Formats: sequence, structure tokens, C-alpha cells
Amino acid sequence: MHELDVIGGDPAERFDRVARLTRDVFGAPMAFLNLIDDDTVYTLTPQTSTGPREIPASESFCAETVLHDEPTLVPDARADDRFAALPVVQTLGVRFYAGAPVSVRGTRVGSLCVVDTHPRVLSDSDVVLLQDLATWAGRILGDDGSDTGSGTEISVLAPGPLQLPGYDLRAEVIPFSSASGDFYDWIPTINGAAITLTDVMGKGVEAAKHAASIRAAFRAQDQERPAADVISATDREIGPALVRADSFATAFHAHLDTATGWVDFGDAGHGIAMHLSAHGQPIRLLRSRDLPLGLHPGAMRHSSGFLVLQPGDALIVCSDGVLDLFDGTLASLDQLAEMYWAAPDDFLPRVRALVTERSPDDDVTTLVLARHLAPKQDALS
Repeated sequence: MHELDVIGGDPAERFDRVARLTRDVFGAPMAFLNLIDDDTVYTLTPQTSTGPREIPASESFCAETVLHDEPTLVPDARADDRFAALPVVQTLGVRFYAGAPVSVRGTRVGSLCVVDTHPRVLSDSDVVLLQDLATWAGRILGDDGSDTGSGTEISVLAPGPLQLPGYDLRAEVIPFSSASGDFYDWIPTINGAAITLTDVMGKGVEAAKHAASIRAAFRAQDQERPAADVISATDREIGPALVRADSFATAFHAHLDTATGWVDFGDAGHGIAMHLSAHGQPIRLLRSRDLPLGLHPGAMRHSSGFLVLQPGDALIVCSDGVLDLFDGTLASLDQLAEMYWAAPDDFLPRVRALVTERSPDDDVTTLVLARHLAPKQDALS
């Protein structure tokens, strides 16, 4: 567990994303990704910046969870002699706990748990979902990014320019190594465009190979269907290969109707997208409620989201490498939005300059879809 070298580190979006999605899909107030040794439980996802980062193992449900291959389910802690005396039950009012063991390379090292102050009972499908989320957490923990060999070139995956009257569509991948597991793509549709951004676990040649396969699978789908259905179909096609490779990929896929600004989107565990309003309203984070590609292919439908790009609005989607240019958390998106509004036309070059300055150890991918305030006039008119 200590060889993973993540205990005591700064907050990381790759861990927070798992806990956030777990909390959201179960509709619970708390969810944690924890590591456990003989004496201590270390949380990688404190609920607040000042919250405790570790507690004695003797005071935690998770110390029991890590001992077993199957999840530990506690519908009502006050009625369970194993846990009724725990301080979190007696003083904080915790009643419900469900934790799935998290393994790295075949060794249980921690738990992913969801916690509530009210008694609850999980269905069989909920238990499977919790196990899938724990598998995701284990793959993130086990990814050391050591594969930096040559692979699919970024230029091969990058699409050509796409003219969308009334809109600007721009993106860039800045790879950590000579090959990248990130990619963006767009293709024309009857009413506008289908847009994709995907982040494959890991770096280097293997991640790049998966990225190329996922891109091809997305492109093979019927883009006149809802975006969430396209994600589900892509997961059914490419998911088994990701499972065999013990990998996964997060994905954001959207369909734009250029006439109305209507954007229909689906999000497979990505959750790093925001809608910026030209009217100065707070940014709208586009949250994910679905698993990444390759965790449970074909087992569930992906959920749909919608937004309308009004004149002057922008949609920004990025990989988590962009967050590492700031403090590594979703709070970075506020700074990214400020950087965009300060100079929209110079946004991608400014991201590139930050990469040069701060040298993040991950691929950095940024996509911007902006609607013009008014039709651009010909220079001679």
C-alpha cells in the first residue's frame, strides 16, 4: 500500500471523481476512497479541506472491508454488534455503510465506501455497481504511467477542421510522452456535429492503442441517435477489450444542433466539462453519473444531459491533466473559466504556455465549443 506513494499527497481529481460519482449515484451524503494498513485508515478523498486524512483502523468500518473479497454491507450500524460502538456511529450518527474492497495487482489495499446517516438496504444491482466503482478505483491506484514508448501519433487521431457557421470549435492534445491516451474528435451530422473527448487510463503506447480503437468505435456509431446511446453502443463494442486489458476510459460525447444551440450529451465517468454563460452566471459543471467505458460494458444504459449554447456561451471539456496545471481539483475549473473569459481567442495558446511552465505528468487535452455573439461579417462588407 505504501509503495503506491499517494498517502498524504495533495487532493487529486482522479480519486475525487470516483468518490463523487459514488456519492451521486447512491444519493448519499458521503463516499470515501480509503487505504488501510494494520493500524490506520488513510482517506484519499476527505470531504472538506480541513477534514481528517486518517483515523485509527480500530475506529473504522473499512478495516473490516479490506479483509474480504466481497463487499461489507451494514444496513443499520446501531443494530450491528461489530460496529455499534464505533465513534462515527455514536457521535456522528452514521447508520448505513457499504464498502467494497479495492485491489491493486491482486492485493487488497483499501476500500471504496458509501455512508449515510439513515439506515438503507442495497439491491443486488447496487452491490454490483459498488464493486465496479471499486474496480475503477483500483485501476487508478495501480496506474503508474510507466509506459512511455512510442505509439499512435497524436496527428493520426486528430480530426481536420470542421466549419460550423456561428460557432468556433477548437481543441488540442499536449501529450506527456510520445503517445497519448487522450483524444478529441468531431464529425459532421445532419444538424451540426458530434463531438468526443476521451481519456484512457495510463500513458504511452498501450493507452494510445486503446484510444485509437475507441475513436474508431465512436465513429462507427449512428450519430443521429442520442449521445448517451452512442456511448452505450461504443462501450458494448470496445468495453470487453478494455476489460481484458484491465483498463478503462472516461468519455464525454455530445451532439450539437447549430440552429438552436441545443447540446445533447452523455458522460461516462469523465465529469470535467463546464458550460460558460455569456451573461456572467456561475459556471455550470456537467456532472457524470455513469461508469467509464470498460468497467461494466453493456450492463447499463448511460444517462443523457442537455444544455443550450446561447450566443456568447462556451462549452469547455478537458482531461484531468488540465486540472494538474492548477491545484488538481475541480476548483481548477473556476480558474480555467477566468482564463478563458480574459482572452477567448488566446485560450488554447495560454493553456499550452502553462504546460510548458508547469510540466504536468499527464496528457493535457482541452476542447472549446463557443457560439458567436453575432454572425461574423465579411472583412469587405
